[in-house]
Amino acid sequence: MGVRISSRDGYSLTELLVTIVVTTILAGLASVSFISQLPHHRLNNAARALLSDLRWARQLALAERQPVMVILDPDRESYRIERQSTPGLPVDGERDLTDRKQGFGEIDLVSSSGGRTLTFYPQGLTNNWTTILLRNEAGEERKITLIATGRVRLE
Repeated sequence: MGVRISSRDGYSLTELLVTIVVTTILAGLASVSFISQLPHHRLNNAARALLSDLRWARQLALAERQPVMVILDPDRESYRIERQSTPGLPVDGERDLTDRKQGFGEIDLVSSSGGRTLTFYPQGLTNNWTTILLRNEAGEERKITLIATGRVRLE
């Protein structure tokens, strides 16, 4: 008995080309959807980073038993954390909300109802109630609220 070789082993060139075209179209549609979501994700990332840094500044004030300031700079779309005992010397660098390398990109630090300097005291309290507003290039906004007891929350 001999082995019979069929002429239908494998796929035809037409079948492969149709598969490649369909896959390319689906990948293109997915990338457009992904790119349109980037401003939303960057805004959420910036809001969570600021929230985390505010909480960290409060913990630093409690741990070191000295006032810690968060300096907001809406003109440069950035902020930094400083010890009150060493003004002008950031504790952990400066966060630039327009820097894509830091994971943000095109985020506006629109306003802070409590002014540009937020101070956390050694008891964990802050100098006043504050609402910080961030906005992305699509006009979407996130609010971060800081109350006098030092509690911080994202809205």
